[in-house]
Amino acid sequence: MIWSAGDCDERPLTDPSTDPVAVWDWSADEKLLLVGKTNPETGRTEIGSFPISTASHANGQTRRLIFDVAYNVYQAHFSPDGKWIAFEATRSQSTFAESTLFVMRASGGPWVRLTDGQHWDDKPRWSPDGRIVYFLSGRGGFYNVRGVRFDSAKGEPIGDSFRVTNFNTPGLMVPREIRSVGMSISQDRLVLTVGQFSGSIWSISKADR
Repeated sequence: MIWSAGDCDERPLTDPSTDPVAVWDWSADEKLLLVGKTNPETGRTEIGSFPISTASHANGQTRRLIFDVAYNVYQAHFSPDGKWIAFEATRSQSTFAESTLFVMRASGGPWVRLTDGQHWDDKPRWSPDGRIVYFLSGRGGFYNVRGVRFDSAKGEPIGDSFRVTNFNTPGLMVPREIRSVGMSISQDRLVLTVGQFSGSIWSISKADR
């Protein structure tokens, strides 16, 4: 659905039976959405561009943009200048589930790796100046926000990623159910889902059994 702040009008953009199942971002000119859709032939989730100006149940069509038969791809976001897209790619390995962050030119081209795939990295978000991609990472046993610098002119990351937050106790931590976690970046602030988690240890006597 799309909603207008001017007249509070709501109108559908897609047919839920055939059209995209997730919306990740939209372009700065508000003409394109980055959407997720499952390819019925491969069973893989792909990322496509969906034109808002022509969107309707009759003629709105998704153009395949980011896809690979070995990966499911999610969490696509345009860089502030609209030239790059950051996204997450996941696949099952023999001993673990791999999640790696990449960027790709919005016009198409090869994937540029941002993370090494040895940790669960998720939810890439661009800084307002487009020089850093922030993300959630499960390294160290707890999820925390990290960042990696990106040279948009050369199209490559700069150095290793660096840590931003320090949530390392159940008293205040990013939930392990990462799908429910939200993160957004402003000019000088970061908003993130965190929670307090605790448990109890109970003993039972033989007489109670």
